[in-house]
Amino acid sequence: MNMEILRQFFGWMTLINLGLFIWTAIMSAWCRGFIYKVHGRMFGLSEETTNKALYYFLAFYKIVFITFNLVPWLALTILT
Repeated sequence: MNMEILRQFFGWMTLINLGLFIWTAIMSAWCRGFIYKVHGRMFGLSEETTNKALYYFLAFYKIVFITFNLVPWLALTILT
């Protein structure tokens, strides 16, 4: 594998994960009632706990996205 293939791989991976992150953030904002209803029944979570879990999930996803997708792509872009 050469640097250009790796750069393209991380570029596409970054775009796909960015799209998933944006979609998840929008859906968690628009469908909050549905999410609460489903998870409240399945796990017995309160609305406050569900909101915290969604916030923590999105924060963790963003950190992992930046660390394992965006930074390697930027590094490879700078190197090539």
